[in-house]
Amino acid sequence: MTPPDSPRARFAAQLRRPDAEIDLIEAALLIAAEHDVGVNLVSCRAQLDALAQRARQVLATPYPDAAWLCEFVTEAEGFRGNAKDYYNPDNSYLDRVLATRTGIPISLALIYLRIAEALGLDAAGVGFPGHFLVRIAAPGSATAELIDPFTGRTLSRDDCRALLHTGTRGTVEFSEQLLQPARKREILQRMLRNLKMIYLQREDFGESLSLCDRLLLIDADALQDVMDRVLILEKLECFGPAADELERLAAHAELAARPEALASVTRKIEQLRSRTGSATLH
Repeated sequence: MTPPDSPRARFAAQLRRPDAEIDLIEAALLIAAEHDVGVNLVSCRAQLDALAQRARQVLATPYPDAAWLCEFVTEAEGFRGNAKDYYNPDNSYLDRVLATRTGIPISLALIYLRIAEALGLDAAGVGFPGHFLVRIAAPGSATAELIDPFTGRTLSRDDCRALLHTGTRGTVEFSEQLLQPARKREILQRMLRNLKMIYLQREDFGESLSLCDRLLLIDADALQDVMDRVLILEKLECFGPAADELERLAAHAELAARPEALASVTRKIEQLRSRTGSATLH
């Protein structure tokens, strides 16, 4: 049973809230705290509060524009995208981003969002394909500005089109819908999936399984996350739990509508069940 004060339980508690009431910073820090029990959430929040306070102290106008915010985060505070070691998992953990001043787009976006909100701006993450963005606007403004948190620069629509073409190799057509605010659950899901991909590539199946478990707290029916969890359990020789997971998947409406895929899953369940007795103890 998960202790009620554990990072996992506290993360799950955040997800039980309405999306608008999720504390995105707290949830991101809880992702880090499950990876590293030494993460001090109070200290990390204090660092973010101090960043926001310094921004307020140097701001000379009622509300900053995107260019000012980018300059403050990159030049005054020294945050940068980690292009040299992009797939280092530290880039995805908010405590490490605060310590090293480096990260990837989505983790750096959290820094921008915290400061922007403290300055009274309407701010949101944007789940742009291949490259997470930030959008900000002064209260009551109908026009939002876009920021690339990785490079610390503002983006025009043409910049977004070019970024999309590069990031998706031209497979996705640009539309304004791609620039709409992301839900907080979607942001957390993307953070966890980034980490899951990294740890799967490293064949760190323990970390990967933990990430899958948290992803399924967000969406228990996400097919790719369920399939990844089955793969990981099989790699860990946990054949019974892997078969149980596939049986749950077999009841999924999307799979039920695909007879060939369903038959393949059924065969896989039988294969896993046959291996249950041969598995080593864990």
